[in-house]
Amino acid sequence: MLLGIVTAFLSPSSSNGAVDMVSENVVRMAPPDVTSAYELKTISNQVAIETPVIQGWGGVTLDEVSTGQMQPTLQRLNQSRYNAVRVGFSASITPCSSGELGAWSTTWFNQTIRLAQQYNMWVILDYHSYRDLVDGCQPQWLSFWSGVLSTNWSYSKIVWEPINEPAGSVSVLSAAYQAWITQARVLGDTHWIAIENTISNGGCAFDFLSLVSCYPTVADPLNQTFLSIHPYFFYDQWLSGGYGTCAPSATRTWSNSTAECVADIYNQGTLNASATHHMPILDTEGGAVYYSCNNVCASPPDAVGTDDASYSITTFHFIQYLTNRMQSENMGWLWWEAGEGSCCAALDTWGNLLRFQPVTPPASHDQAPTLQVPTGLTVVAGSALSFRVNASDSDWPPQNLTLSCIDCPTGASFPGVSGPSHVTGLFTWTPIGAQGGKSYDVTFTANDGVQSSVATIVVIVYPPNRPSSGSSPLDSPFVWLIVGGTAGLAIVAAATLWQRRMRRTLAAN
Repeated sequence: MLLGIVTAFLSPSSSNGAVDMVSENVVRMAPPDVTSAYELKTISNQVAIETPVIQGWGGVTLDEVSTGQMQPTLQRLNQSRYNAVRVGFSASITPCSSGELGAWSTTWFNQTIRLAQQYNMWVILDYHSYRDLVDGCQPQWLSFWSGVLSTNWSYSKIVWEPINEPAGSVSVLSAAYQAWITQARVLGDTHWIAIENTISNGGCAFDFLSLVSCYPTVADPLNQTFLSIHPYFFYDQWLSGGYGTCAPSATRTWSNSTAECVADIYNQGTLNASATHHMPILDTEGGAVYYSCNNVCASPPDAVGTDDASYSITTFHFIQYLTNRMQSENMGWLWWEAGEGSCCAALDTWGNLLRFQPVTPPASHDQAPTLQVPTGLTVVAGSALSFRVNASDSDWPPQNLTLSCIDCPTGASFPGVSGPSHVTGLFTWTPIGAQGGKSYDVTFTANDGVQSSVATIVVIVYPPNRPSSGSSPLDSPFVWLIVGGTAGLAIVAAATLWQRRMRRTLAAN
């Protein structure tokens, strides 16, 4: 979690809400080399891309795909009218990886994208580590991302977050982020990118002018880079004199007015930064939790709960007030946390209280089933007709399908079938003599519990066989068994002509 104060150097919380201390001594690095083989191409006549407004939640780990927890989280976000999820990982990417939010897996990310497509949601991929840029791991960091950026993920709604709350000076972050952006664009990647202010690791004073100057300076040839900050309002840090002019005083108490003071500085700082750097804002983390340490170090008088989903009346007012301001200014945000293995999710506490105006309506995530039926069916009364009907559904996870026949002809059989993803039913019918000389509409329906698909086919029943009158080449019941070769072709041709005449007669009647 971001602290937003200058009196301590802190890093984000671990999966149980802990906030680890990081060293005040920032190791300065030389700007990274970009191989001479890299060459940025000039993009001429580029069509301006509209900046997306992103609203969602983070604290969702990539490995939740493997446990089946990702899909219900995205479904809930979609139903709550959010359009984005921040998915984190960190373990073992470089020797400096924090390891807080689990491992990276190409397979897991592919599955995440598949689910995101189903709900038409943005995915912010968060490398949730802190010290890679100052502890000598920048080459490995760039190398890892090179593999990710070289992959064609076939999904446009991805935002890359190269590193979460990075430690380092403005110059260190500027050089590192520029190397990352250059690498991404040279490799042909065209997705949006989110870069962060140094305040997350204690590198900036808490006033709006400082917030502007603490953003790294980069150039993106595609102009598709967001500026990010992680706004929190911690009671323990406020007590110790943090948050600049909003610190405790005779007139500045723990109250809604103080919460608005802190929110206004965050908001004004990001607005000015956006105007200065000519980049839009996407705050990739923030929330209403009221403490910053490993355990609850100080509880405000209005505290609600003591875990990761805890909040106070004042800190909730802070995040609701900031959400309202950002929304009115078309700035994006992702609050913390929706997932964390479905334990202690803030989406279940103050997240239920948060009010916002969705930028887009929820996408319909259920696709109608697909039906496959035969066509051009004919049968002679007294003979058996059978065929199969297939129904499938592309939704993920698989839904239970029910396939049935509506108003089947008298005497026909089509036992209803049900099952996940794909089902097949068998239609059988032996029309009686009285049913000959007519056509019958047979309708099949497939239902997945939400949507239905219907298909109607026509079955023509010819009169029963009778002694040859010369009027039909089909009068002989055994002609098909004894005739072959060219004679067989002649019979088929004659039968076809007779069928056409029969259809015209049926139509006239």
